[in-house]
Amino acid sequence: MPRLATFVLLATFWTAHGNSAEFPRGDYGAVGPHLLAMDDMATAAHAAATMAANAATVEQVKRQADVVFGYVWGASSGLIQQPGAAMVHGWKSRWQVTYSDFDPAFEARYGNAPPRVTDPENLGIVGRGRYVRRELTAADNRPSPELRPIVEQLISSLNNVIGWTRMDDGVTKAERQPRVDLTYQWDAPKAFWQSSADTGWLFEVQAQALNILKSNYAGDLVTARRHARDLVKLIEKCRDGVDANHDGTVGAVMMEGGLNAVNVAAREAGLL
Repeated sequence: MPRLATFVLLATFWTAHGNSAEFPRGDYGAVGPHLLAMDDMATAAHAAATMAANAATVEQVKRQADVVFGYVWGASSGLIQQPGAAMVHGWKSRWQVTYSDFDPAFEARYGNAPPRVTDPENLGIVGRGRYVRRELTAADNRPSPELRPIVEQLISSLNNVIGWTRMDDGVTKAERQPRVDLTYQWDAPKAFWQSSADTGWLFEVQAQALNILKSNYAGDLVTARRHARDLVKLIEKCRDGVDANHDGTVGAVMMEGGLNAVNVAAREAGLL
């Protein structure tokens, strides 16, 4: 699969596209295997979508769309077996992988049970990506000055794929409650809010897979395969990124870098 040709490190370009979500810190631990697994899952999802685009029956299109959905979430949609709502991990498992991440202040409303998934290896691209981002931002010690911009670019490219949203909390009627927060990016350029990078390109993949799974094609294989071709393109955007400013390159910055840019930055940072 094609890789990002060049690794862009331009200060003016970085300023124009906004800064990273968090200040990178720490001993990053074993994030490399998770990054490699995410890359493998994206490759497998692309292969499944391509099979769907060339399938011989509508049923085969749907089965491959479910495979794609599974790589996104780490779990089948359940829609092949029965109609209804798709099965996805609850917010605990999407945003945390150990009970220590769960604030005791939330117990009154949400209980004190740990998440059902406590190992990021059991999560899909979204969950693993959030785990990697947490590891890159939550440790106590800072990286060397020369490493900082590279890790920031890795995080920005990852955010384009999994979304710039982060878990925070707020107070309602004197009760602390978990909140999914994107407003911390309030000073991002207008183009950011008009793009789909803010909430993450991978969720377009999820939405298109669900569109295929829930559509009653009534035997219309041509339409089903067309929808699958669109699914292929959405996965390719996650992988290859977008030349948002039309300068001929895909920078590892907000709105541009994808998983390829993540891997380039990870190698630069010594994480792969």
